[in-house]
Amino acid sequence: MIGQYGAAVDDAIGFVLALGRALHRYGTPADRMEEALKICCERLGLQTEVFTSPTALIMSFGAPTELKTRMMRLEGSELDLGKLEQVDAIADQVIDKQLSPRDGIDRLQAIFLAPPQFGHGISTLMHGVSAGGLSVFFGGSLEDVAVAGSIGLSLGLLAQYARRSTDQARVFELVGAAFAAFAAGVVSSMWHAVTPSLVTIAALILLLPGMSLTTAMSELATRHLIAGTARLMSAVIVLLQLVVGVALGERAANAVVEVHRAVPVVLPAWAPWIALVASALGIAVVVQAQVRAFGWILAASAVGYIGNAAGTTWLGPQMGVMVGAFALGVLGNLYARLLRRPAQVVVVPAMLLLVPGSMGFRGMASLLSRDTLTGVETVFAMFVVAIAIVAGLLIANAVVSPRRTL
Repeated sequence: MIGQYGAAVDDAIGFVLALGRALHRYGTPADRMEEALKICCERLGLQTEVFTSPTALIMSFGAPTELKTRMMRLEGSELDLGKLEQVDAIADQVIDKQLSPRDGIDRLQAIFLAPPQFGHGISTLMHGVSAGGLSVFFGGSLEDVAVAGSIGLSLGLLAQYARRSTDQARVFELVGAAFAAFAAGVVSSMWHAVTPSLVTIAALILLLPGMSLTTAMSELATRHLIAGTARLMSAVIVLLQLVVGVALGERAANAVVEVHRAVPVVLPAWAPWIALVASALGIAVVVQAQVRAFGWILAASAVGYIGNAAGTTWLGPQMGVMVGAFALGVLGNLYARLLRRPAQVVVVPAMLLLVPGSMGFRGMASLLSRDTLTGVETVFAMFVVAIAIVAGLLIANAVVSPRRTL
């Protein structure tokens, strides 16, 4: 009996460790991850202390006099919301005793080894669709939409190639930003209706660390200081890489051609709605959300967009985003309550349309070009917007509880 009890405990510990690695791998913030692991351990009868950061997970099991401690080095995470939903379902089954911890470990391993829901081809295509759609929100013309979509498609191809090697992946942001700026500059010299700066930002929108920045501010707001600080500095480094890459690309383009700086033609009032649908679907595919969640993601994107527009009218452009984040958070929590699925599946794709990555990029670019006053103002505004988004989501959690951790 003692041997069987020890084996059961070891299986439970093994499952919790595998669950922690899976949650981190598929983009779970530190505050949600620690809470999820604690609840899982309580339901499995384990005494546990949990500490997580963007690069490590430390868990201690047992009474203080007989602790078993495990530290796992964690690699960079990826947004795969379809697999995150599967991981969450397995955790529920193990907690509810419908699945043994040993079988749960095997199921998690099968998820790790499974190919992504959407293949490289459709994911690459949706990079272009998202970039083209998001250029509308920056005030782009039809010409800007076409060029931004083409460059975004090329960056999607480059991303697939860069994932083959760790060394290539580490310079992807720098190389991708340089390519986007160079291509936008060259195209503008031949097609004068194109606005190169707008096209560059739109093409790079999925590389901008706005989501990481907002997650970092959320972790800091929930007192996960080490995880939040580390993620914040990681976002700043990515911003700097993008800014340096764009500076290189712009100088290379200016050395080769005469870059033309056009004033974009404003599109009709209905154009943002088409762009919203295209961008939401494109982002949903890029983050590998399951098809059954697409309707909710579209609804969340529309609710966030309307809330942001209304909030901007009431509170101004910086604080108004809090209204959009609140509306988005409420819808995500209703999704979690009604369908017993992670709220992140709905919130993350829609929030990518709100996050202030482009503001940070512009601020860093101004600082590097020695326009200190504009740079500092823009960077400060970026942090204000990020805090406003976090505040909206936290208020949404207080008003409508998701009854779930993730």
